Amino acid sequence: MSKNILMANVLKALSDQRTQKLFKAIIEAEDAQSQLLIVELGLSRRQYYNRIKDLVSSGLIRRQRGKYRLSSFGKVIYSLQKIAERTASNYWKLEAIDSIRMSDNSNLAEVDHMKIIDILLDDVEIKDIYLHGDIFSNKNKPQEKDHKREVMLNTAR
Repeated sequence: MSKNILMANVLKALSDQRTQKLFKAIIEAEDAQSQLLIVELGLSRRQYYNRIKDLVSSGLIRRQRGKYRLSSFGKVIYSLQKIAERTASNYWKLEAIDSIRMSDNSNLAEVDHMKIIDILLDDVEIKDIYLHGDIFSNKNKPQEKDHKREVMLNTAR
């Protein structure tokens, strides 16, 4: 499956609130039975299985020993989803930063701009993403992680 199709399936599945709730319920209660989840989420059997099908086909969950569990891909997507939710809760703070920065009469020094960001954004991870443009902080660049993994593998041999 191509990256674009896979991401389209993930976004489609997680755009539905009930599917999001089911996804989170599977994460939180790994041993939950289907019937319990159906009742807990107020879904019909058909709604439940259609949503399960969407989560499986998007690669977010897998069936293992009769139970649905989060896949490795699903774990990463869930972490990104939590970041997106925290970012959404900071929406107005980010809008304020944009308004100040784009204001015609804003001649703020970079230091003052940084102070505003520090005051408004208390979530370190969101602040790091805002400042560096990606989800990796300087200490967690992929190259460094790969190097650490190589060192660990070489010492294990």
